Parts: sequence; structure tokens; C-alpha cells
Amino acid sequence: MGRVWTYWEFDHPLGNTVRVISTPLGLEIFAEDVFQIIAPELNNEKIVPLHIQSRERHVVIGEQITIVKTLNSGAIYNLKGMVKKQMINNFTQWIRSNVLPIFQKDPF
Repeated sequence: MGRVWTYWEFDHPLGNTVRVISTPLGLEIFAEDVFQIIAPELNNEKIVPLHIQSRERHVVIGEQITIVKTLNSGAIYNLKGMVKKQMINNFTQWIRSNVLPIFQKDPF
């Protein structure tokens, strides 16, 4: 097993929770949270057939170590063509405006 990551939760304006991990390479967002907001018809099982590059991270959820799939900004932008471009732009703008500044002040 690799490193166990800590994640932070943010409330998205659409009423969803977005969980974020700050890694040395940048922010990674739980794939299932991204899909709930920009493409509810997709889910974790559909990531592989769509050839979306995700990472698997170990996190503690409910006192258990769980493996979750995460997406970085490049992977989110690669959803263009499968998801409405405006949905991706709105989501990434929200991340840049509301989440990223917090981690720029205190990266870990």
C-alpha cells in the first residue's frame, strides 16, 4: 500500500460535496465528485473504457482505508467531447476561484 492521503471537503454551489487531495503535483479531485457535478451519467466504472487518466489514492473514509480514483485538471479537461464544454469550464473555474487559493496559502 502506498501513502494514505488526507482529503478536504468543499461545498459546491450545486449542493454537492467535492473532495480534494493536495499532492506535490497539484490538486486531485475525487472522480466520483467530478462526475456528479459535470456528468452524472458517468461513474467510476466508466473511466477506464473512456481512457480517462485517473489515479488511485488511498484515503481514510469512515475509519477505513479506501482506494479512490482522482482526476487532475488535465484529466478533467480531457472530458471535453464527452461532456458539455461549459460544464467543464464552470467546474474548473469554481476550483480555481474557491479551492485553489486555499492550497496556495497552505499547500499541505
